[in-house]
Amino acid sequence: MKLLIILSIEEYNDEVRKILNRQKVPVYSETNIHGFHVEEEDVDLSSWFSGDKAGIYSKLFFSFQDENCVDRIFKEVKNFNEKMTPGEDVQNAIHAYMLDVPRSV
Repeated sequence: MKLLIILSIEEYNDEVRKILNRQKVPVYSETNIHGFHVEEEDVDLSSWFSGDKAGIYSKLFFSFQDENCVDRIFKEVKNFNEKMTPGEDVQNAIHAYMLDVPRSV
């Protein structure tokens, strides 16, 4: 079993949902995230919320799937990101991760 994690800015959330639907993912969860880019080299971890810097609204999607399903989703995410126009911010591409889940109860 694998844990699939996908991070997406708000503008691409519908595309992530379409990918999951096309790959027949029957159950997944999503949650809102308010992320920040920290540009300073010496970050003060006691105030890591970035103070008054504007954040980026995004979603974290996750689901437990078999590796074949995750591989198909990775291919779709890669294809989507490669179709982004050169002027678009690559940092805002859809990001997907797979973690092993060796045991569950």
